[in-house]
Amino acid sequence: MGKPKLLLPYKGKPIIRHVIDESMESCLSGVVVVVNPEIAELKNEVSRSCVSKLVLNEKAGQGMSISLKAGLTTLPLTADAAVVLLGDQPLVTSDDIDAVIRCYESNGSSPIVQARYRSKRGHPVLFDRSMFPHLFNVTGDEGARSVLKMFSHKICFASIDKPFPGDIDTPEDYEQLLRKEVS
Repeated sequence: MGKPKLLLPYKGKPIIRHVIDESMESCLSGVVVVVNPEIAELKNEVSRSCVSKLVLNEKAGQGMSISLKAGLTTLPLTADAAVVLLGDQPLVTSDDIDAVIRCYESNGSSPIVQARYRSKRGHPVLFDRSMFPHLFNVTGDEGARSVLKMFSHKICFASIDKPFPGDIDTPEDYEQLLRKEVS
């Protein structure tokens, strides 16, 4: 992208702020945000929010798995589960997050709950504490993909009837997001 994508403006605020604000409006009991400390503006933006914890990931260059582990290690021991969100998905709403949590609460036998937008799987993804040891074994830039694959038979899907809220990974993705803003 050539610049920190999470700080790109969308509807009057940085992309990361949309994800934080929606998380704060959801029924989550706390919000932990993991950032690369080398991006001072991003660190400052998250610091200005009311998140429960800001985690500085000194090894951000080693991939998403390091950020995932950094976030998990800061959770209280009383946390039953963790909901994983991506900072570059500003179209995920508090309703989406709450749908995943409700699915988990109503189906206690599933250690993983994943959002499914019409027919496409995505974030947020909730992992029961029983899955944390597996999440600590992930490596590189895969995030939790390998855990989702290994335990695909144990995933419960929270059906969300709206288009998939894509990631902002390329300038074209960002342009498409901006077109949605004006339509």
